[in-house]
Amino acid sequence: MSINEKTIFEQIKIAITSDNIKILRKLCDSADMNVRRALAKNKNIDEFIGNKLLFDPVLNVSYQASLNPNTTQKRVFDEKILTQCVKCDVDELKLDCANCPHSK
Repeated sequence: MSINEKTIFEQIKIAITSDNIKILRKLCDSADMNVRRALAKNKNIDEFIGNKLLFDPVLNVSYQASLNPNTTQKRVFDEKILTQCVKCDVDELKLDCANCPHSK
């Protein structure tokens, strides 16, 4: 079964725990924001993945990539756009934005 055939939950688990660069690079192109966000936090990503995710169109992903030590490029974020949702450190496997007390 290819990585794309796995459920989003399974892809997130792999994005969090894997150290296989080939698999992580495939996940880098996931259509799911939470997969990419989990990947951006993985300390096993390489420079290529970190730098690519740093400029992800989803701020929640790019901000997390900016915090990863393997991301070598820099990006400045305007503090006004760094909401609690963007800075959220809840594990993507447990993320439930609809019931978050900070999003109300």
